[in-house]
Amino acid sequence: MNGHQQTTQTLPALNQQAQPSLAKWLPLTQQAIEGRPVNTVNARELHAFLTVGRDFSTWMKERITEYGFHEGADYVLIPQIRGTKQGRGGDRRSKEYALSLDMAKELAMVERTDEGRRARRYFIDCENLLIAVAPELNQVAVERWHGEREASKDYCKLMNDSLEGHRLRLGKATLGHHYSNEANLINRLVLGMDAAKWAKAHGVSVPIRQHMNAYQLSLVAYLERSNATLLDAGMPFNERKERLLEMLATKVKREAQQ
Repeated sequence: MNGHQQTTQTLPALNQQAQPSLAKWLPLTQQAIEGRPVNTVNARELHAFLTVGRDFSTWMKERITEYGFHEGADYVLIPQIRGTKQGRGGDRRSKEYALSLDMAKELAMVERTDEGRRARRYFIDCENLLIAVAPELNQVAVERWHGEREASKDYCKLMNDSLEGHRLRLGKATLGHHYSNEANLINRLVLGMDAAKWAKAHGVSVPIRQHMNAYQLSLVAYLERSNATLLDAGMPFNERKERLLEMLATKVKREAQQ
């Protein structure tokens, strides 16, 4: 994704009003995510504050995989020079992650420590203050979420209709668990785990789609629409699963490069 230049100016007023004790540890900066300026926190600083017992790189990569975070939607990468290697020429570069506040909140929550709870409260306070000082920006985000949510509902019906037609052509009835199997397939592809596990990990209730962010909902709608097409073509479940996985990976990679 282009234009990910870091804004060096932090937001001291926002941090101090939200919770001064954490502003020193977790200052906010602005990054371009999905083509708009977003308040972010440095992942390495969050890792240090949470006193995670693993090295930063391993922790970050595992969390991204485990919880289905996407570059260009939940975080952006910022190249950083971190000195030189002993006995070798040139600079040593490492990955620095700028996390959206939603992603930072989730990472803080799953650590289940006092520091994690303090950090999550801090990010919530920052968002509440943003709503107070920039309500028009918050309204744009809310409207986008509702738009993606409605789209996912429409494509869910389209997918279910295609499922019924697919099974009818096979001479089979469509029962309740057949619909849930398709929904679970889409949820696992987008979230990296089934709905029940994701809900438990994030401390939310079901149905989980009311807790997804706008980007996740857009991916759900994309996969449901694509799955409907594959069902209409008569493709078996396992083949559809592999095809949808490939399509999702291509879509996310393409959008991250835009």
